[in-house]
Amino acid sequence: MTTWDGHMHIDIEPPYLVVKPGLSEDDFYRLADEDCDWEYLDGRIVMHSPASYRHEALFSFLSFLLSGYLDTKGGATVLGSRYPMRLDPEWSPEPDLLVVRDSRRHLLTNRCLEGPADWVIEIASESDPRLDAREKLPRYREAGIEEIWLINPFAHEIHIEAKHTVEYTARGLAAGRLGSVTIPGFWIDVSWLWQEPLPSRVECLNIVLR
Repeated sequence: MTTWDGHMHIDIEPPYLVVKPGLSEDDFYRLADEDCDWEYLDGRIVMHSPASYRHEALFSFLSFLLSGYLDTKGGATVLGSRYPMRLDPEWSPEPDLLVVRDSRRHLLTNRCLEGPADWVIEIASESDPRLDAREKLPRYREAGIEEIWLINPFAHEIHIEAKHTVEYTARGLAAGRLGSVTIPGFWIDVSWLWQEPLPSRVECLNIVLR
């Protein structure tokens, strides 16, 4: 890999997580582009190692289901992976998937989402499987994000939090039907996520749309 200034080359075997403190928000948006696996968390640039096959397969699977459902039913937009969600001058995380209702679509700019999404989905990374729960989840709660899914493919469990007025309820699921609070009618069978290989995206979407 190449370090931040682009001059020194060092060898680091993945999975890895590189943290660069002391960079401003302007630095982040100036240096980062759609090809960079960087996030801006608490005033630090955080770079992940390349995503594993399992991570990308789960991302593709869920993105397909959500995109297909919203293409059919409408009501919201789903984006992900390299699109920042700007919460304040020190926090621009990039959830694996984020959903924004049509009523807040005006907050989607060319550069970032200006403010919190209505629903975020994070898939744990090999580089630091606890990063999302340790660092992002408290900030997502503070931002008032209505629905949060943290998917841990290593433990075969989803941690779900949903906001009701001012309080969050939390639960974990390893199997069974999981419906969305943000997008009524959308659901998945959690056991789909642990199958090897993953089930047909088209067949699963047809089941959800029935």
